[in-house]
Amino acid sequence: MIFLKYIDYWFERIIIISLYSTMVFCLTYSSFVRYFVENHFFTNLTHKAEELAVFSFIWLIYWGAVLATKNKEHFRIDAHLNMLPEKLKRWKYLPGDIAWIIFNIFIMFQGITLVKSAIDNPENSLSLEIPMEILYSIIPLTFLMMTFRLIQNYILIEKDLA
Repeated sequence: MIFLKYIDYWFERIIIISLYSTMVFCLTYSSFVRYFVENHFFTNLTHKAEELAVFSFIWLIYWGAVLATKNKEHFRIDAHLNMLPEKLKRWKYLPGDIAWIIFNIFIMFQGITLVKSAIDNPENSLSLEIPMEILYSIIPLTFLMMTFRLIQNYILIEKDLA
């Protein structure tokens, strides 16, 4: 059980820290080599480093959205919801969260369609030559995780109230 709590707390954080570190390292390498190194081997690697930084940044945004969902730190307009009777305040976010889950499921299916299309029409990234289906897989994966974290938040609320 302790291991699951550890994973629950650190899963997105470890991914985000890794992606951010990769992005910073790649951009630092690229900047350093551009101004201080004249060896063609190292200068030719800057394209790969910059592409990796771009992919890290995109993945970082998606995983950041998952972490924000988990921590309930996403944007909500709730001033009008605070006027609900005490009995209903507990469920004030439920309609919006149901709409959000439906949206997430729609995007998951669209992401799966994109991944299938990339598998059917193989294409690699320009510099790193990573298959695009691997890069596109972030979309269904993170929207699935956001849905999981939304549902998990409601389960944790129920446990706290019980």
